[in-house]
Amino acid sequence: MSCVWYKLLGSILLIGCVSNTSGQELKPIAKVPTDAELLRVDNFGKLYLVSQNEISLLDPAGKFIVRNSNKLYGEISDLDASNGLELLMFFKDLSQVIFLDNQLAEKGKKLSLEEIGFDQVTLACTSHGMGVWLFDQTRFELTRVDQNGKFTSKSGNLMQVLGFAPQPNFMREYNNWVYLNDPKRGILVFDNFGAYYKTIPIKNVDYFQIKEHRVFHTKHQYYISFDTKELKFDTLFKFEVKNKGVFITKNQLNILNDKELNLFEYRR
Repeated sequence: MSCVWYKLLGSILLIGCVSNTSGQELKPIAKVPTDAELLRVDNFGKLYLVSQNEISLLDPAGKFIVRNSNKLYGEISDLDASNGLELLMFFKDLSQVIFLDNQLAEKGKKLSLEEIGFDQVTLACTSHGMGVWLFDQTRFELTRVDQNGKFTSKSGNLMQVLGFAPQPNFMREYNNWVYLNDPKRGILVFDNFGAYYKTIPIKNVDYFQIKEHRVFHTKHQYYISFDTKELKFDTLFKFEVKNKGVFITKNQLNILNDKELNLFEYRR
């Protein structure tokens, strides 16, 4: 299905392949053909398309800037672009973390996780103060290291702390809090020392985005916001086709599907 049609149904505005349940108009900005598997955004509004071992950097309007292709480490498992000045590229199969600058050039720093004693790291993300959070699936442990591999914080065995064995699939740090997504349990929240704090009741999702006190995520056909202060869910959009990634940047909604990246003007 191509995202090219516009239709107004009562108070629901259908734009391309998105139904805005609030009735707010979404103005199309650009459409970028791509077969990328992951979409990421940074704190400057730049966009990153990840496909196997390649990353393409786009400006907020969808214009191509530069590309990074690295075939030495296999498929890219994740790209954390939370800090647009220094990106973290994670290769799970070869247990490697590589840091990139804002033009996708390698910064000369690589972190071999096996060399610093990790058996099976399944998730990695950036942390404040040039740190890195790691989740080791064999130890069920959340660990923070610096970029030289020096240990700074540990959660201990989370199976003992939580009473169950977490099976997370996505992790990010925001405002010195670590958010570990376990689809069956919810989003587990830890402080900057790795101590468990609470669980956000969002289940069965693959990824999320945190902005201020709201957690944005997709579930089935819907794009949902959860207010962590009021403990309230708000359904924002309904998708007419399956998507791979939806992220909000400043006044913009960015949607990746199987064929293209669609950019819309979005003012909340």
